[in-house]
Amino acid sequence: MAEQVLKDEINRIFEKTALCIESNENKRREKMWSLDFKPSEYEPGLIPPLDASEREEKRPPLTADWDRLQWSRFLEFDLKRYYTDPLYYLKWTLEIDLYRFNSFPDDTPLTCTIPIFLGVAFEPNLFGVPTIYSTEHEPLFTSDGAVIKKRSDLLKLKTPDFFTSGPMPLSHRFYQTLNETVPRSFSVEFPVWLRGPFGVACAMRSMQNLLMDMIDDPQFVHDLMHLITESRKEFSLKRGKFTRNRNLMHGSSESSMANDEVSIPMVSPSLYETLILPYELELERFYGGIHWWHSCGNKTPLLPAIKNSFTRIEFIDFALWSDNLQKAVRELDGSIPFHVRPHAGDIAQRSEELITNHLQGIFSICRGQNFALRVDGLQPDTPDQKDVDAVRRYLNIARRIGEENIPYETDENRSRGSRH
Repeated sequence: MAEQVLKDEINRIFEKTALCIESNENKRREKMWSLDFKPSEYEPGLIPPLDASEREEKRPPLTADWDRLQWSRFLEFDLKRYYTDPLYYLKWTLEIDLYRFNSFPDDTPLTCTIPIFLGVAFEPNLFGVPTIYSTEHEPLFTSDGAVIKKRSDLLKLKTPDFFTSGPMPLSHRFYQTLNETVPRSFSVEFPVWLRGPFGVACAMRSMQNLLMDMIDDPQFVHDLMHLITESRKEFSLKRGKFTRNRNLMHGSSESSMANDEVSIPMVSPSLYETLILPYELELERFYGGIHWWHSCGNKTPLLPAIKNSFTRIEFIDFALWSDNLQKAVRELDGSIPFHVRPHAGDIAQRSEELITNHLQGIFSICRGQNFALRVDGLQPDTPDQKDVDAVRRYLNIARRIGEENIPYETDENRSRGSRH
């Protein structure tokens, strides 16, 4: 009985969602991005910026979001049940999408795709690292759950099984249930392997131990990174066969490289180039490119290696709380599109004049570049309507400043950007 009530609620939400998808506002938003993009499993706004020459609206695109923890507290749903109950997940994913679409005046479109995201502990759990669920936080792992307590434990590990290892039974249950529930006009995306090799290695070994290994026993780190990289390739091949999607590069965010652990001073540029970069490049060759290269930490000193080593990165992002935006833009020199992520304090400023000055600085630094502004830095502990209003105000000012700064794309930069 309770399940049928939930299904009835979901059907009503789908009707509202379908109307929004067909709306003129959604059609306008879709035109701000490439036609072949798919929504990310992690955040719906993780979309490569589209060259301004290919858009009617020439200002930089805007996208805004909160983490699921903030949405659970604001919309009042159970986060633990969200990650473990497929129908509950579907209902609140749709509710989040609708609220975001109707409340944040950005350019993030709604699509007929339902991605499945089971949390940042998904990939470590494939190797047996326990996932800790709670109503108070996202699914997580801890150093106590590391499966490589001593280096010889690596020999006991093998490539995860696509159907039985860790979160895979839950993944298949989600995928089957959602496919049985969504309207025919909607599609469901099976979970992808999102985290980069180093982030998974930190979870398997514990960050502290792995950092010591990088100095004491680099060959062990190479062996661990090789196992993770080959396991990810095998996972993607199995996923493609299972979902009948052979296009690995555009299988949603399948080719993304997300790990906050790759940052300064966590690792040095030298350690990055010798022990991490080779495996990221191996995955680039496998996928045919990298969709999104991400770290919330300071990656500015790593940009020379990233820029000169990768052949194709669709976009990277710069967080104003950790990266030096001016130096980063100068280093990239138009070679890779990017997102700019303002700090929480920038978004929630009480003074409209300060927000205006701050945004004018961003657009001045990024003039002539192919970039988007991603407003996801404000993650209040107990979000309320004042926080929604703060995001709305910031987006409205950003839209105005962006329009005032047109044109922001030049033939010279567009030519440089074609190299990657």
